[in-house]
Amino acid sequence: MSVSLGSIIYTIISRIILTIIILIIALPLSLCFLFGGKYIVDNKLFLAVQRFFDWACVRLALIPITYIGLENLPQEPSIVVANHQSSFDIPLIGYILRKRPHIWIAWNELTKGPLLKFLLPRIAVLVDVSSPTRAVRTLVQAISIVRSHPWDLVIFPEGARHTDGAVHPFFGGFALIAKKINRPVVPVKIIGVNKVYPPKTFWMHRHPITVIVGPPMMIGTEETEHEFKDRVYAWFVNTQG
Repeated sequence: MSVSLGSIIYTIISRIILTIIILIIALPLSLCFLFGGKYIVDNKLFLAVQRFFDWACVRLALIPITYIGLENLPQEPSIVVANHQSSFDIPLIGYILRKRPHIWIAWNELTKGPLLKFLLPRIAVLVDVSSPTRAVRTLVQAISIVRSHPWDLVIFPEGARHTDGAVHPFFGGFALIAKKINRPVVPVKIIGVNKVYPPKTFWMHRHPITVIVGPPMMIGTEETEHEFKDRVYAWFVNTQG
């Protein structure tokens, strides 16, 4: 696919800005790793660094972004469920959560790189899907962690990034967690980010993004995990920007 001159210039500028952001946060982030304990998501210094990183990535990207339903974020810790189209989804979610401490659920395959191998275990629960037994064990770990800490839990239930703009079938782990810890699920649909920075590409493009935060959903007392998963999925499919 051909790349326009505008996209080339925009990509170069974006990469320079990202490099500057990383250089700014490198030292304080290193201090968080050294002195922040096993998980650093509620460390005050890390929260400040994370908030700056998310803000800088989103605001300095110079992309028109429309936010709908931010008032739907409840005061209490929640399970944030979002569709996944690009790595740009990550600062977008962090930006709308602002000062709220949050921990991610991430596939352990992402730790193959040396940086993520060091970073992810401090800010995420790593899910091992190599076998059903290991997958259940890591979900139990996630339940234990979020039950004992007032943190939001962020999940991309599609399990991978998709560039076609469609919402793909969900894995049901978030429904199991919601049932076990009795926390609301907050659906967040991100539209258009697949056209800004698709996975496995170097080039970035300026394209409008819409972020829609839906009303919190609780799993019903008579509702199965599978039914709840389908209800949340239906919200994503039926919600248009």
